[in-house]
Amino acid sequence: MANKDVDMVDAAVRAPDSNGYAQLLQTNHSDAFAFSETEELALQLYDQLRELELQQSLIQAQQAGMSHPAASLQHEAMEAKAEYDIRNKITDNVLVMDPVLKAVHGGEQTPFGEKRILPLIAENDTVSMVHGLETSKLAAVTRTLSVAEQGNIAAKQKNRELAQTMLALAEEMKKQSAQDIQDAQLRQRVDAVEKEVKESRRRVSTLKGILSAMVVGSGINWAADEALTELVMDDEE
Repeated sequence: MANKDVDMVDAAVRAPDSNGYAQLLQTNHSDAFAFSETEELALQLYDQLRELELQQSLIQAQQAGMSHPAASLQHEAMEAKAEYDIRNKITDNVLVMDPVLKAVHGGEQTPFGEKRILPLIAENDTVSMVHGLETSKLAAVTRTLSVAEQGNIAAKQKNRELAQTMLALAEEMKKQSAQDIQDAQLRQRVDAVEKEVKESRRRVSTLKGILSAMVVGSGINWAADEALTELVMDDEE
């Protein structure tokens, strides 16, 4: 089969995207890379070879452990699979490193095959940069959320304490006579506690609304986390 090289051609220029990283992730060579027929055949044969190697490793592990208990046989099969994966990972790194180095540092002497992957290397670096940026943003949001959650927990605890104080005062008032309830000092204490409870509940409600908006707006899958779901959906106490 003849080896027909596939040239890199400029793709159509896309309109700028102000709402994301689409423009940053696109180059004139985006989606323009294609394997030749010979390359596709070589990759198919390579995949078949790997599948046969995996089956051979598992068969050898089974034959070596036929006289062993089932648990030992399973352990040997897992070891064979792990050894196979490690060997292939090392092989991939070795096979990939040479053309990448030639594409990046080869200069004018770089063969055509390596030149074809240079735009893809640049795009991979860009994706890695964007991924790192998004990871940093996520970490910052997570730290802010953690601090806000701690504040929310403290506010809820304070609210519970004030509610208990209010209940205790209410019980105390029930035990008093009508003349004692009308006592100016006691009434002043009750009014002060009621105001503090209302203010505390208002702060808790405001803080909870901010936290809920941050969680929903961050894009985190809060529905899969019990604590975040309780934070977003829990009714005000």
